Amino acid sequence: MNHFKSTPSPQLQATLELLQQATQNLQDLLQNPVSQDHHHEVINQIESQLNQALISLKTTDNPPNLDHIPPEILKQIESLEIPWESLDIQRALSNHHLSQIIGIITEINNKSEQIRNRKDYFLARLPQIPIEKLGPRVPVVTAADFLPDYQPLPPDKKEELKAKYHIDHLIQKRQQSRSSLFERIKQAEKMIAPQVQPLENNPDFEDDLPF
Repeated sequence: MNHFKSTPSPQLQATLELLQQATQNLQDLLQNPVSQDHHHEVINQIESQLNQALISLKTTDNPPNLDHIPPEILKQIESLEIPWESLDIQRALSNHHLSQIIGIITEINNKSEQIRNRKDYFLARLPQIPIEKLGPRVPVVTAADFLPDYQPLPPDKKEELKAKYHIDHLIQKRQQSRSSLFERIKQAEKMIAPQVQPLENNPDFEDDLPF
């Protein structure tokens, strides 16, 4: 019978450590009775450790991945006093879109005075935040947007079309037509110029003056 030696899993090791911590805290509580308030606090701590151990055990094959979350977002979560190192928080972060995470951070910031337990609110509300498209809402215009959306003709194709439609002849004819128009305008100006005399050269101009 072949025995394969498996590589120790960090997730399983973390699970074991959490269970050991919870067990030790429970033993201390049994051996050293404490006040009612402190007793309740220790019980909550043990419960949290057991929950973390269970989450760690469930994510052994698929550990949380926070690669899609920028460090500044994690800092914002930490500033809200939400323990993002907690496995249930990491699992929630791993399974949700970045826009949802940004949305819940904004919402908690706006309602901070109304939220008693931010961690529970974060876990319960995060799945309800709609996914939005990240990035600028106004389209970014670049130089590529002003380029023609067609491929330029190769030189041989241009020459073929010019020969087919007599492009050079049409261009030459248009230039001649334009120069002919200018000549006509000049001739018309020459014909009009002798007929127009300045008033000071007109002998009748002085008779019309009142002085």
